[in-house]
Amino acid sequence: MEAGAWEPEAARAAAPARRLDGWALLALAILLPALLMLGLHALSQRYNTALPPEVLRLSEAWQFSDDSELLPARQPEHARRVLLPFAQSQVRGATLGANWLLLDFELGQPAQTPFLLSLQHRPSVTVYLDGELLAYSSVGDEVEIGQRGLMLGSRNLLVNVPPSMLVAGQHRLALRLFAPGFEGSSLSPVLLGPAEAVRSLQESRRAWQGARLVTALCGLIIGLFLLLVWLALRQEWLNGVTGIYCLLAALLLLPYLVGQPLLPAPWWRMLLDAADVVSKALMLFLVAKLLGWPTRWPQRLALAYALLGLPLDLWAAHAGLAWTDFQHPWPWWALGSRSLVLLVAWALALRAAWRSGRAVLGMGAAVVGLSVLAWMYVSYFALVERERFSVVDVNVVGYACLIMMAGFALQRRFVHSLRAQTQARAELEAALAQRSAELEARYRELQHSEQLRSAAEERERLLQEMHDGLGSQLLMAKLGAEQGMDRETLSRLLDDCVDEMRLTVDALAINDGDLSLLLANFRHRMGKRLGAAGLELDWQLGDTPSLPRLMGTHGRDLVRIVQEALSNVLHHAQATRVRFRTRLNEDGSAVLLSINDNGRGLPETPCAGQGLRNMRKRAQRIGAEIAWRPGEEGGCEICLLIPVAPLERAL
Repeated sequence: MEAGAWEPEAARAAAPARRLDGWALLALAILLPALLMLGLHALSQRYNTALPPEVLRLSEAWQFSDDSELLPARQPEHARRVLLPFAQSQVRGATLGANWLLLDFELGQPAQTPFLLSLQHRPSVTVYLDGELLAYSSVGDEVEIGQRGLMLGSRNLLVNVPPSMLVAGQHRLALRLFAPGFEGSSLSPVLLGPAEAVRSLQESRRAWQGARLVTALCGLIIGLFLLLVWLALRQEWLNGVTGIYCLLAALLLLPYLVGQPLLPAPWWRMLLDAADVVSKALMLFLVAKLLGWPTRWPQRLALAYALLGLPLDLWAAHAGLAWTDFQHPWPWWALGSRSLVLLVAWALALRAAWRSGRAVLGMGAAVVGLSVLAWMYVSYFALVERERFSVVDVNVVGYACLIMMAGFALQRRFVHSLRAQTQARAELEAALAQRSAELEARYRELQHSEQLRSAAEERERLLQEMHDGLGSQLLMAKLGAEQGMDRETLSRLLDDCVDEMRLTVDALAINDGDLSLLLANFRHRMGKRLGAAGLELDWQLGDTPSLPRLMGTHGRDLVRIVQEALSNVLHHAQATRVRFRTRLNEDGSAVLLSINDNGRGLPETPCAGQGLRNMRKRAQRIGAEIAWRPGEEGGCEICLLIPVAPLERAL
């Protein structure tokens, strides 16, 4: 079943073909559970009819009441003849004792192999054969009467009978059936025959026990899993409710799987009765919720039944009221209210299948119907019409189908989640690939734009420097030539223009950040001119690493700083010697370039002219620190600290 299966009236009227499909599903959801129930009845009764000829079926007995635990010496006169199955209900206000049933049979020839005696009983039984104690199923009446739970089926007793006790002739079985418990007392026909033949007849009962065990384990596993899902994801509360129902179904099957009650009287029966009430209410609630029923009256009915039925059934269990005492109104209430709730749940499922025409809802309605019919079959023939035949509790089939449907819904939810996860992953990967392609295209556009911007800035800066440096020098040479400047002066001006151009070209040619090579080129281009001007150069260059900050066009900024420093020395310092020195600082994170002259040093009130501002600006452009301080030889020292790290990381 799936939520949201309800369809409006207009949609149903607009689709007559689906209406025909709905009628077919309605018939299927009614006939299939009925046919399955008939098959279960025939299967459960098979061992009472198709008997091998060597197996005796003892169904006639003499019955009388006697509280004595010892076998009476003779059959009393008030004994009456009854047909098995025998049943007796607990009567309110009356104290009923144990029942003795005497079964006579005759063997034409002595037994050659061990025999087995098989019977179903409730609550407990003691078996005598020809006056000798053969077997007993419980310690005494006090164990059974005070601790019986909601277990509508009977217990099975298999007794090995040695061949020595089965000689040819007349024999008598004496069975002491203990006082009626909460569900009364009952005794099935007795089967007696060779062990192999009787064991083959017990395969059906073992199959029912195996089905109960498997169903209880599946209900426990699925229920716990759904509860854990609910605890992990609180919005999945419907899974939690389904898990509680599965656990309650497993609890209701537990009395058939354990030998003794797990709680003292009357708490064991109170627990089972409460579990039965809550499971019926939850079944109606889940059917309405999973069908997406448009109104809330089914949920309100389930809640009202749980609130009213729980205290009534707990009181009845605590008071020890019997399920078979129909002189009291409580059994009528218990069976009637449960029947009403289950029939309403089935009706909702049938209506949803009819209106929707969906096969999955038709199968869900059939499963609910099988569960309802199984419960009504067992309740009627085990509690109301108990004398008709021995009842096998086939409620396990209904529980198994409902638990299987919960497991199927869980499997569909899991597969749907995996598919949704796979689809979401594929959509996410596609969206991520599309977004990555868009970002890559944007990055390429941005990178191209940044390259154009950087190139434009470099071009503008280069043009500005050529205009201010080489351009002004060429302009002065032109004016000098026009004014009749002598050839020697004009030649010197033109040499300055050529040196300026070569310095620019050399600085642009070195783009690997090699500081020593930049300074070596500067010395090669300017050394002779500085020497001719009376300035001695002292080069003390140490080994320094490549400086990424000087890559590209930034090497020209360093050359301009050095050029400006030497220009200041020539024009203002009156120095005769300049020392260049490079070294790494102590932690190896930067290279220190110092330019120290032996001139007159810094003035007392230094004036920051355009040249110093240009030097600071160029140092800032390459991410270096520049400072002026008194030199070691009395002159001025310029310190330029250039970090080794790339410019982008430092900024």
